[in-house]
Amino acid sequence: MDYKNLIVTSANKKDSFYAIANKVDKWWGKTDSQISKIDDEFSLKFGDTEWRFKIKEYLPFEKITWLCIKANHVHGNLADIEKEWLNSELHWNILDDNGKTKISFTHKGLTPDLNCYEVCEAGWNFFISKSLKNYLDSGEGNPHFE
Repeated sequence: MDYKNLIVTSANKKDSFYAIANKVDKWWGKTDSQISKIDDEFSLKFGDTEWRFKIKEYLPFEKITWLCIKANHVHGNLADIEKEWLNSELHWNILDDNGKTKISFTHKGLTPDLNCYEVCEAGWNFFISKSLKNYLDSGEGNPHFE
């Protein structure tokens, strides 16, 4: 089963969408470019780890999908994880929820049989449920910077 997460925020759909599309550095980590349409690309780095994403779906204020087109995942002594995200898809759906905004996230291809799953699950739990939510609710996220 693919990794999934769901948060509800007081931020509106527009701000939520732009946080995912253009403010990744405020809640996850440093990126090399902004995106605004299908086929745009950006990279995110954590030390020696780097992922590059291509935008596959871009429906403002509703949905965005990132396709991982380059993966070099390095984490401690975990073996054979470098390319595990390659060709995986990160789906973000943004919905109205009784005056709040619901963000549904699915990392298609991030499954419990992968060597990185436990580390990635913990990372996503933190970066989505804590950092992104805090950024949307208060303007203060907890991104990873070195």
